[in-house]
Amino acid sequence: MIPTTIISGSCGLASLLIYVPISYTNNNYKTYPVIYLLDGGTLFTSFTGVVDRLSSDASPQLPEMIVVGINTSQNRLRDASPSKSLIGYRGIKEDGLEVTGGADDFLRFIEKELIPHIDSTYRTNSYRTFVGYSFTGLPVLHSLFTQKDLFNSYLVIDFSAWWDDQFMLKKFNSFLEDYSSQKPIDLFMATEERVVNDVYTSKVNATWTFMKAFKKRHPENVSLGMKKYKYKEENHHSMPLISFIDGMKYIFRGHMINYDEMYNSPELIKVKFDALAERLGVKIPLREDLVNYLGYQFLYTHTDLTKAMVYFKMNVENFPRSSNAFDSLAEAYLVGGDKKLAIKNYEIALQLNPDNKNSKRMLEKLISE
Repeated sequence: MIPTTIISGSCGLASLLIYVPISYTNNNYKTYPVIYLLDGGTLFTSFTGVVDRLSSDASPQLPEMIVVGINTSQNRLRDASPSKSLIGYRGIKEDGLEVTGGADDFLRFIEKELIPHIDSTYRTNSYRTFVGYSFTGLPVLHSLFTQKDLFNSYLVIDFSAWWDDQFMLKKFNSFLEDYSSQKPIDLFMATEERVVNDVYTSKVNATWTFMKAFKKRHPENVSLGMKKYKYKEENHHSMPLISFIDGMKYIFRGHMINYDEMYNSPELIKVKFDALAERLGVKIPLREDLVNYLGYQFLYTHTDLTKAMVYFKMNVENFPRSSNAFDSLAEAYLVGGDKKLAIKNYEIALQLNPDNKNSKRMLEKLISE
């Protein structure tokens, strides 16, 4: 976790928490998708734990990612509200709502200041996910409606659809009239089953009303995932974590490899990830260390050189600046009896990393024979 502060001309101080995967410090050539997480002050630890777990081990459901947690607690009402309104959830005027209506400035800060800062400071690729919960779900949808193609995917968890007499539902209707983007977009929205009560009768199902309207009329380039959790199983306060898990799995559907692909038909992994890249618009390969591990499993444990080669060549294709990828491929060629190609790949590995002791040792040995 890396605490950071940005001084913004439009939003004042922006307090950030940055998570990078373990592999980030072990290489200088990989780039990573980025999650921009609102309510970072409260959700950062649990959500980054999910990202870390679901992107690790032998069958990851998510790619490794950078997470930027934006602490919105100080000016949450101002920064998250897309319109100015003095009417609160109870349907009456409330003190403190005079500051509302600052979402446009907040989103401008994210687009013009925060994203350029993150892209220039960290090794990012072009894939971005925007996540918001409850009141901060409003600016996530507002970004989809007003900032064309800034994010690739959006995760909206039980957002405050009641705000300003269902402002976002009205905004959705006008958004449809002008929307022209063809960029593939993923949107996942979640809410819970609410029981109508005598206290908030008009607002209790506003989120579900919006979700149904979006499902009925959403643009063709927006792939929509929805989840409505059953009453008494989850509620507004318990659902952020489970919704984040479900949402991220939906956005990166097709990333997890199954055992049949892993052990019987590894060539299908390339087909799967080519399809994933086409859908996401960005190439996000399977984790290098996992592919390398599987290659060695077949090279020595299962003694299947053909399948081992599929994995080692996969890494060389996906990570052409990885010295270790070429070193492993060279070893496989050597096991297969192809000394010439082994030497060639050890040479490439050494060019990429002159400190690769194994490649240097093996080259000296092979050339001297």
